[in-house]
Order: sequence, then structure tokens, then C-alpha cells
Amino acid sequence: MLMRDLRYAVRTLFQNPGFTLVAAGSLALAIGGSMAVFTLLNAVVLRSLPVHEPDRIFQALRATKNETAGRLAWPAIQRAQKELPGRAEIAAVSSIAGMQLEPEGRGAGKAERGTVQLVSGEYFELLRQRPQRGRLLTGSDNITVGAHPVAVISDPYWRRQLSASENAVGSSLTINGTVFTVVGIAERRFFGTTLTVRSPDVWIPLVMQPVVRYAQNASSHDGGDTRKPWPPQETIEWLSVFVRVPRGTDPSTIAAALTVQRQREAETFFSGGGFENMRDTVRGEKILLEPASRGLSPFRDNVSSPLFVLLAMMVVLLAIACGNVAGLLIARASAREREIAIRLSIGAGRMQLVRQMLTESLLLGAGAGVAGVLVAFWSRDALLKMFAPTANLITMDISVDARVLTVAVGVSLMTGVACGILPAIRGTRVSLADALKAESRGTSGGRRSLFVGKALVTLQMAFCLLALVVAALFVRSLRVLTSMDIGFDREQVVTARLDVRSLGYTAEQRQALYERILDRMRQIPGVTSASLSLNGPLAGPERIGGFGIEGYTPGQGERLSSNEEVVTADYFDTVGLRLLRGRLFGPEDHTPGNRNTIVNETIARRFFKNGDAIGKRWSWGSPVGPDAFVIAGVVEDAKYVELRTPPPNMVYQLAAAQDDEVLSDLEIRTAGSSATITATVRQALAESEPRLPVLDVMPLSGRMAQRVSQDTLIARLTSIFSAIALFLACLGLYGTISYGINRRVPEIGLRMALGADRRSVLGLILREALLLVLLGATVGVPLAYFAGRSLRTMLYEIPPLDPIAYGAGGILLIAVSILAAFLPARRASRIEPMVALNHN
Repeated sequence: MLMRDLRYAVRTLFQNPGFTLVAAGSLALAIGGSMAVFTLLNAVVLRSLPVHEPDRIFQALRATKNETAGRLAWPAIQRAQKELPGRAEIAAVSSIAGMQLEPEGRGAGKAERGTVQLVSGEYFELLRQRPQRGRLLTGSDNITVGAHPVAVISDPYWRRQLSASENAVGSSLTINGTVFTVVGIAERRFFGTTLTVRSPDVWIPLVMQPVVRYAQNASSHDGGDTRKPWPPQETIEWLSVFVRVPRGTDPSTIAAALTVQRQREAETFFSGGGFENMRDTVRGEKILLEPASRGLSPFRDNVSSPLFVLLAMMVVLLAIACGNVAGLLIARASAREREIAIRLSIGAGRMQLVRQMLTESLLLGAGAGVAGVLVAFWSRDALLKMFAPTANLITMDISVDARVLTVAVGVSLMTGVACGILPAIRGTRVSLADALKAESRGTSGGRRSLFVGKALVTLQMAFCLLALVVAALFVRSLRVLTSMDIGFDREQVVTARLDVRSLGYTAEQRQALYERILDRMRQIPGVTSASLSLNGPLAGPERIGGFGIEGYTPGQGERLSSNEEVVTADYFDTVGLRLLRGRLFGPEDHTPGNRNTIVNETIARRFFKNGDAIGKRWSWGSPVGPDAFVIAGVVEDAKYVELRTPPPNMVYQLAAAQDDEVLSDLEIRTAGSSATITATVRQALAESEPRLPVLDVMPLSGRMAQRVSQDTLIARLTSIFSAIALFLACLGLYGTISYGINRRVPEIGLRMALGADRRSVLGLILREALLLVLLGATVGVPLAYFAGRSLRTMLYEIPPLDPIAYGAGGILLIAVSILAAFLPARRASRIEPMVALNHN
């Protein structure tokens, strides 16, 4: 029986290729988009780490009343290892850093940019990893600072850079100028505990931090010196901590033990010696264990919300497509009334006909599902690239796995049922006497089908308005973000990111390099000034340190911190930061150890009455001692990393007084367009130092674009999806109006025979179409409002009930809908009365 229904359904669909292509194409478009988004969502948000028992892995976090932080100092982690109860295990890992990698045999000067992660010796054991070749890092590789030049490489790096050489283990690998020995190759699927677009190429012992000059994502407090080796320092927090909790052990028990040990440190290691601020903070901390089965991922944090929004948009698009196809099936069933009536009259059961019609819709759903999976398979890499536009190499695994295929099958079946159940039930509920008459076009079944079709169009219009308003909200939010005043001059400043650390220069060599670079930049025609800085505007990562202000007493549990920027003297003129009070750096400040600094307006307003900060003193750590820094000037606030948050505390120190600092950002002010000299800047940098890795050269407006890339992407994709939704909804409106006109040809002919002109018929049809649109909008407005409220954290300074977004969405919906209805309405107005009155 099932095979008979399948054969009949296939034959019926092939007899109507136009209908089949339109219906299956609409569903395939919606299912394909949905599965492409879900495939990426599965890889980024849902999939667990490919390690043994990932559900037993937790991240240790420091929690106070005011914040939760995820990094600890290495000495504190070592003490925690000794205090762990039972068989619990602990390991530490740094952030992923870009470094210059040069495999053995590549040749001098042939280094390429790669990714490196520093880990403790227990890292691979905690994750229950086994080497593909050689061995992995162990505790014996992580004892003495700078004394363990061994490395484990990833499988993708081994295949990409070493051509899967059998001799890779034991070969040398130069990392930022230091030769390491490759001791092992990780398993093929292993990418570490940090999910990112480009996974680590190499893992090395964390005690090698000063050797490779790793300097990312650290918080320094109470005298922590980031220019000295980090591993021995108590107050430089730079490592994420993972804990494996044995089965049968409550994670809260481990967290409580770590909290007791952490608070004990407040009275032992931080009881004196200038650690007062750290001691007070640690006293108020407790350790939390958060599930980390999916690993850490700043990339996930950035894209998960946009992905869920896009998936919701695709569900809306799928609902519109289902309504569209259901309307087509209802019209098709109405056209088959006589056939259905004949089959019922000769003994066919109603449920048998429902089953056969439902089989047709299930076949449509299945075909659309197969096409959708193929679309998802082909488009997943392009979609990921959209979410990571600056990545020059993508190694993230976004394969189609069992979960994706299961969801695809489920969506296809649900789509088939959703499209077909109502047409099947309505189509088989016919009056045999009316349907078997020759003049069967005006049957009550046809009128009921028309009513159901109009109801479906109304729902499609509601969902379409929802999609249009959501897209308009994101476009409006993006416009506000891109037009904000960030404090810097975006249009006439070119920036370049430099990897000076990889050269391994001494302080004197670096200073000579800086002078060569700045002199060469000033020789470029059109350049009015040039400067170097530690981090640079809109570049990141931030360098944050705890600090104290003379005369300001922190509240209980309050940890004062500030972002730090080290700059050359022309920095403020180059990037366009205005001086508000005091003075900028001058020749008198160019002496080693000079204590004059500049702060931003946020610090001046927060800590000093009337913003009068000139001459006041501050220091890294607390209390403020005799060697404190002095505030010589106050400059206006600027957005350094995050555009959506208020400007952070910011202190500027002069590079000439901090000769140990490694400046990594170049800023150039031009008299003309900044976009025209990027190639010249890159060439000039190569002339200044051929070995210097230049990571990027772009106008500051380009960095701004990178900062809003996720907002730009979601605005574009929601706009595209809403346009598709509008097309499908208007296609459904067109089909319903056309079907209604075909049913009402005699009525229209009678109206025209009684004196109605073409314009009145045209107006009648357009008014009916407009009524459907307005009814849909009545339902769509509250849907859009609730959607806007749920998305308000993703919108910047745009209310959920933004009148411009709703007005634009409504006007566009009405305009395009009227255009879609105009074509069949015009055809109706041209019907000849005599032909219509004889129409059967």
C-alpha cells in the first residue's frame, strides 16, 4: 500500500513539473538556509570537545560581588594542584597567540605566521589525549622557566606545513626566533580547549613564555611587571584553568576546597610587601566551577547570538514557505475536486485519499530536504567565512555530523506534514453532488479553499512583517554604531599592526627600529605625522592593570583598574585625540624613568573633583608611593576596543620613558585619503626592516569596520532573508489572488455587465489584497515587538518599538504586496463580460 501511494505521488508530481519545481524550490531555499545556519550553530555552540568524558571538564573562575574572571597566576595554580581533593586534576592554558613559525629545512627568513598556545604539563593528560606520533607534553616539560624548548604540533599543521612528513617528530621548529624540538603530533580531531576559527598550530610549555615573548590577555596587579617573566609572578593573571572532576564527585566540593585554599593565600602570600590591594580582593573571592565540555571560545561568545537570530529568521522563512506551498496545494486540491469526488463515489476511502495527498507533500519535503542539505554542505564554509572575515586560514571543523542529518530529516518530515496536512483534509472534504456538476467552479468547497488560502496569506504577511522589522532594527542599530564619535579621526589615519616581538631585539635595537620606521613614514608624500603605540586604537588586546589614585579610597571589594597605553610623543596629534587640560608630552619628558603621564577624561571625572587631575599622583598597585606617576595632561575619551561600552579608564605613558616596552602599532596621519597610501606604507615598512612581520595595514575606518563586522553581517543576512521572505509572501499573495479571480470570473463578468468599469474592478481586487496585508500586519506588529524586546541586548541605542523600523517595514510590505496583487488585478479588469458570463 505504501509503495502504491509512493508511485502515485511520484507520477502526480512529475505530471505537474512547474508546480513541483516551484513548491520544492521554495522549501529547499528555506530548508537549505536553515541547515546551513544550524550546521554552523552545531559546530560552534552545541558540539562538545572531542575528548574523553567532556562533561567532567570544568573551568575554574574567580568570583567577587562585582565581577567574574577566568584567569589566575601560575604560582596560584601550582598551589591549587597540591590542594585538590581526591582524584581531581587541574591544568592551565594561555590564550592563543600569533607567532612566527619556521619549520626545519624551510630556510632562513622563510618563517610564516602561525598560532601557538602555552599549556601546563598536565594539559594533555587532563584531556586524556594520546599522541598520533611521538609524545605529548608532561609535567617534566614545565619546571624551569625558559628551559624546556619542546613542542607538540597539530595534525592540520603537520599536514599543511610539513606535508605529513614521517620525520616531523624530532625535527626543529623555530618559534619567534627560538629553536624548539617537535616531540609529538596531536590526534587528528584534537584542536585543544579553545574553539576558534583557526585552532592552535603548536602547543609549548607555559614556562617558555619569556622565551617566545608571549604577551597577551593578562591582568597585572600590585607590582606585577609584565616586562619580566610571567610564570613566577603572583600578581600577573594570564592563565585559564581547567579541572577534571571524577565521576561520583560533586564539583561544588572541589570548588569549596579551591576557595578555602584561595582565601588562605590572602593571609599568606598577599599579607604584605605591597600586595594590600590584591589581598583585599582575594579575601572577597570564591572559586566557581563552570561546565566547560564545549571548551572556551570568545568566537562562540561573539557569534552565538547572531546565529540564533539567523536560525530564528530561517524558521520564519520556513513558515512562510510552508504557508506558500500549502496554499499551492490547496489550490491544486480544489482544481482536482471532480477527480476526488469521482474516486470517493466509486468507493475510495477518505483516509486513503488523505494518505495519498499527504504522501505527495512528504515527497516534496523530502526532496527539498535533500536539496537543502546539499545547499548547507556547499554554503557552510562561506557562511563561516562571513562570520570571520579577517581570518586568512580556517581550520575549524564544521562537518555535517549525525546531529545535523537527524535535524535535516526531522525538518523535512515536519515541513512535508505542515504543508500537506491541511490541504489533504480540506481537499477531501467535498460535496459529491456539487463537485460532479459541470459548473463546479463555484462550489462551497472552492469557497472554503479560498478562505483557507486567504488565512494562510494573512499569516505569511504577519511573519513577513516580523522579518522586515527585525532586519530594519539591525540596520538601524548598525547605522548608529558606524556613525558614532569614537574619539579618533577615522578618515585620515592609517594603521599598521607590527610583530616587533618576533625579532627578539634588545631595547636599544628596538629604539633604533622605531626611529627608522617613524623617519621613513614621515618621508611619504602626504603624511603629516606618525606615531607608535603599545596596543593602538581599535586593535586590542587591552593591557589592564590594578592601580591606585592618591586621595581615593576604594570601597570594600572594589578593585581599581585601568587600561594602559604606551605611546610616542606625536600619538595624540596623529590619531586626533584633543587635549582638554594640562599639556601633552614634550622634550622634557624624554628621559628614562620620567613619571609624567596623561590620562583620559573618564579618570579625571571619576576620581578628581571638577575633573582637576593635573599634578595629581597615581601608581600601579596601591598604596601610592614616592615613585608614583604624575598626571601632566587630560585628553578626551576614546573607544579603544569595545564600541558598545563607555570608554574605560586609560593612562598614557611615554615610550621614551619606558624603554622596555615593545610597541606594536603604527599610526600615520595623512593630508588626503587614508585608503590611497596603504601599499606605500607596507613598502616603506619593508624598507625599514625586511624581517619585520607586518600583520595588517589599513585605514582606521577599516578597524572600525572590523569592530562592527558581526553587526554588519547580521544586518546584511537578516535583510537578505527578509527580502526572500517578502518575495515568498508576495508570491503566496499573487497565487491566492489569481486563484480567487479564476473562481470569481462569472461574478466579475456580471459586475462589468451591470456597469462596473475596469478601474472599479481593479480597485476591488487591490482593496481585497490590501485588506489581507493589513490583517497580517495587525498580527505581525505584536510579533515584531516581542522579537525586538528579546533582541534588545544586540541592538545599540535602538528601542524595540522603533517607529522608523516599523514604518519602513510596513511601507515596504504594502508597496510590494500591492505590486504583486496588481498583475492579477489588471488581468481581472480586462475580462470580457460575455466571455465571463459563459465561463464554466
